[in-house]
Amino acid sequence: MASGKPLVLRGSHASGRPGSGLLGGILFALAVLVVNYLVFFRSSTAEPPSLEQRLASPVEVLPVETLNALAAQAAPQTAAPELVEATLGRGDTSAQALARAGISRAASAAALEALASEVDMRSLHPGQKYLAGRMPDGSLAYLRFPLDKVRFIEVAPGEDGWTVSRQEVPTEKETVEFACMIRGSLYESLSRCGADPALAPVLADMLGGQVDFHTDVRKGDLVRVVVDRETLGGTFLRYGRVHGLLYEGKLVSGGAFPWESADGEVKYFDPDGNSIERPFLRSPMKYTRISSDYTNRRLHPILHNYSPHRAIDYAAPAGTPVYAVGDGKVIFAGKKGANGNLVVVQHQDGFQSYYAHLSRFAKGLKVGSEIGRRTLIGAVGSTGRSTGPHLHFAVAKNGTFVHPRKLLEVRGERLDEAAVSDFQATVGRITGRLKALPIRGSEASKS
Repeated sequence: MASGKPLVLRGSHASGRPGSGLLGGILFALAVLVVNYLVFFRSSTAEPPSLEQRLASPVEVLPVETLNALAAQAAPQTAAPELVEATLGRGDTSAQALARAGISRAASAAALEALASEVDMRSLHPGQKYLAGRMPDGSLAYLRFPLDKVRFIEVAPGEDGWTVSRQEVPTEKETVEFACMIRGSLYESLSRCGADPALAPVLADMLGGQVDFHTDVRKGDLVRVVVDRETLGGTFLRYGRVHGLLYEGKLVSGGAFPWESADGEVKYFDPDGNSIERPFLRSPMKYTRISSDYTNRRLHPILHNYSPHRAIDYAAPAGTPVYAVGDGKVIFAGKKGANGNLVVVQHQDGFQSYYAHLSRFAKGLKVGSEIGRRTLIGAVGSTGRSTGPHLHFAVAKNGTFVHPRKLLEVRGERLDEAAVSDFQATVGRITGRLKALPIRGSEASKS
């Protein structure tokens, strides 16, 4: 109910109490400070983002070009050596030849000294090549001494001076395999079978201790082989490892299979584990034919009486090289009556070999010379009592003449017994592969 008194709104103007306005200002300022602290200072001590949060955030990556440029700047800048060739000239030293190729003598001295541990530097001839890695300052990164198209000796700096190693240039390889029927010579047969006739000397050499390709070969015999053919830059280089070789003949059979030792050396053995490298060669020369074999009764072509001929006469053109059939020592070299020019070599196990009617002796051959198998000892001739050029080849055992084929009974190295079972398992596998090859050159294959 109206009382007639005016209405008053409290707090709409300053209180009449002294100090109340100052207190309100102080409280307001404190509130602002608290808010600022919570917003600006407490936020700096907030918990860091979790691993999941960091992985979920996109990562800024520099462009590849930028990264490569930075890496190149950080990497040490090393110049690559330039490959140069040096050729030994007449009257040159190796250092002089390398100096012409821009290699300083100070840089080549130590490398050549290291190379001398493997190479007789005094025996080098004009034309000998060197390949060197030349640095811009004329120093030497490496030195290579070629031995052939593939093999070389490399001298390179190591931790303790220059190191020397034997290396090979990698070649391209393909495996060639075939079975060929023999009709005519081995060379002719391979040609007829569509195989490379250049394989003929390779196969004949490997089988030489088991097969005489002059007397043992018959029409219809089979030769089977699996071999690597190597090329270098697309050009034929050589035939490499023979993985398996079999000769199946009417008179004789033979084979050759590789075995790699623990040190990486590869040798070849026959199927029974005997080395194909026999101590003695089958014959001392390449001959046309056997004009007279070993016999106890022969009509002598000059004396016209019957007498023993305890030797083999090999007919061949005058001048045909004659080689020692095995390692030994020359115990006679000179003229000897009806034998004409004669060489006698003492071998192991009491064997002696005789080479008569020679036209000449090999240079430097003399009594006391230690010679090896396949050492040249002379040339075919017709000196002494002879009707024409031929080699009279005889063999004695402990002073008694025997058939020269006795030498072939002497076996060489035999595979270690611990390796025989593994070797024969390998032979079995490769033999199965060889036997499965289709036969080329047979009458049936022409139908």
